Amino acid sequence: MKERRPVGKDEYLYRRGYNKPEHNYMNPDGTATSRVFKLREKDNGELSVEVKSLTTPEIAIVDKKRYFLFEISNAEVCQIEGLGTYHDPIHSEEYSNDAHAVIIGITCQNDVIPGLLARKSRRVVV
Repeated sequence: MKERRPVGKDEYLYRRGYNKPEHNYMNPDGTATSRVFKLREKDNGELSVEVKSLTTPEIAIVDKKRYFLFEISNAEVCQIEGLGTYHDPIHSEEYSNDAHAVIIGITCQNDVIPGLLARKSRRVVV
């Protein structure tokens, strides 16, 4: 794994969830379901998030017709044993994102941690 700088515990993180009822990313009361924070095989053990202080909600959501946006304190993430958040900027010819970060320590088989993260998050209306 490449060397990464930890995200400060005083930071907040943004995470997108699909804005389609059939995907079940938001509860009727507007809170996130565990699916927002569920790791997929293609994620290679890294849950993508964005560092709030390095972006805006409008940029982080990418497309508000396709996604909901949720926010969580990195201190809350780091309180869960085994989790850590690391800066992971993306730079290519097509795309650049200095705010990109990853949460490490979740497995695809784990259903408990995504539920804990969902309960600690709140929706950001864009």
